[in-house]
Amino acid sequence: MKKEQIMHFNNLRSITFFLLIGVLGVLTISLLQPFSYPILWAIVVAILFNGVYKKIDSHIKIPNLSASVTVIIVIVTLFLPLMLLSTLLVHESAQIFQKISEGNYLDKLGNIATQIEGTSYEPIATALKDNWSEYAASGAQSISVLVFKQIKSITENSVRFTFMAFIMLYTLFYFLKDGKRILHKIMRLSPIGDTYEKTLYSRFTSTARATLKGTLIIGGIQGFLGWILFVITGIDGAFVWGVIMTILSIIPAIGSFLVWLPIGVIMLLAGNIWQGVTILLVGSILIGNIDNVLRPPLIGKDIQMHPLLVLFSTLGGIVAFGISGFVIGPIIVALFLAIIAIYSEYYKEHLNHN
Repeated sequence: MKKEQIMHFNNLRSITFFLLIGVLGVLTISLLQPFSYPILWAIVVAILFNGVYKKIDSHIKIPNLSASVTVIIVIVTLFLPLMLLSTLLVHESAQIFQKISEGNYLDKLGNIATQIEGTSYEPIATALKDNWSEYAASGAQSISVLVFKQIKSITENSVRFTFMAFIMLYTLFYFLKDGKRILHKIMRLSPIGDTYEKTLYSRFTSTARATLKGTLIIGGIQGFLGWILFVITGIDGAFVWGVIMTILSIIPAIGSFLVWLPIGVIMLLAGNIWQGVTILLVGSILIGNIDNVLRPPLIGKDIQMHPLLVLFSTLGGIVAFGISGFVIGPIIVALFLAIIAIYSEYYKEHLNHN
């Protein structure tokens, strides 16, 4: 009887212990939840710059200083270019807005109306041309209100953005310096087993690294070529469209297509034949194939996912988590596939006899 009571007490103690772990774990996650995106990006950037940190630390041999130098490199190579691009983007967007509000597109609308004369779209183009001043004024007012609200929002949220950026960089510092130690502690507490834990960690890091690296390289090349193409063909706001192409390149296969195809078609309708043909040819032959040629070796090899899964995981991630989803989505799917592979290996004999 005494032995049964001891076993009962041990079971009660175990239940209480794990219940406390669960409750406190949920509370801890809820406390960290407001900082989930800065923490996530700190992890991704730490993975991306871990090699840089190791190389610096091999010479300096002072972890704190090595991590600090690496964080400065991150600021110089990532944050400053983003700030410069944002400034140029605002300047170019303002110029486009000024040209629209001044009615500088009436001739182009007239050309388009001539091209589609006799079709079902003729009334639309004619109405747009005849009422352009009214539409431009109304659009200018709407855009002004939108810009004012955005500037107000940025101003109001500038403190929050600066704070989140500081949190990300501060977290990055410790992930670089103590990341290996943190990982070993997590692996020690995990009941999965070192072999499978290393598999999951390897899949996580390779997916994050490949997704970010591939997106930056492919997006940068497509955006740069798009900008050059639009400058040559005389497209207003070429830099803006180039940046939009860079951003949309996070969507595999169809990202840049959403920019150069409509612009090329509009140029043809406006009577600018060689410009439209050039945009469509360069877009389909050169810019479009950059994704097909570079994405498989840059992303597919490390992620080890079918291109269709890469597409859906990226789109689903963006829908579910916003812009950060282009990294989160593929990571989730890659980890799921890794778990399936572990399950298949662990229960191989049972599955073979099933």
